[in-house]
Amino acid sequence: MKPDYEKILETLIQRFTGSDYQREALEAKKEFFERAGIVDEESVSFETRMSQFLDWYMFSRELSDVHLAPVNYYLEKFTSEIPQDSLPLFQNLTASHHSLFEFVKLRDDDITIRDLFSKKKYLLEDSAITEGFNPDEVFEARLIPYEQNWIFSRGFCFHPLEASKFILKEIKQVRHLDQSHKEDLMLKLLKMRYKFEQYKHIRLEFIYSNDGKLKI
Repeated sequence: MKPDYEKILETLIQRFTGSDYQREALEAKKEFFERAGIVDEESVSFETRMSQFLDWYMFSRELSDVHLAPVNYYLEKFTSEIPQDSLPLFQNLTASHHSLFEFVKLRDDDITIRDLFSKKKYLLEDSAITEGFNPDEVFEARLIPYEQNWIFSRGFCFHPLEASKFILKEIKQVRHLDQSHKEDLMLKLLKMRYKFEQYKHIRLEFIYSNDGKLKI
């Protein structure tokens, strides 16, 4: 992520996890880990999961009293605090695009990905993140506009290749519904991904499944 976005996000995270929003942040954290899978602080996945949580809290979850996500609320409520030259960056944060994607190609540091809901391709030129992508592997990510380009936010979730068939069927069910249904699906899949890590002795098709017989 670009350094200026890192600085802005750190400022927003400090505000919306600080004393004025401590209760809100705790409630959000409880909600996220209940919906996306509880993770132990000693887990090797803990830092990744916290990045996923902070992305969800800052960009997707509405604050209880105002029904706006923190990045949107800050831009509306605290515009006077934002330096004029930084205003476009704050506006870009409210225009982020959160979805499930597949890798298309990599040329030098330019990566092309396809949104699996809309089928639209996105080119991220001179991307800071170019490793870890595999053809046919579904991954969750958030894109943020930057000048005439897009960049990745912090939170990623890479799903196992063997789960792609199940995920594509799930995507088909919500493709034409509103973003809230897509967010719900991404949280459900995030929980399945964590269970796949946690229960390595259980076959993948029993985890990436809508069959409720397996109680884990």
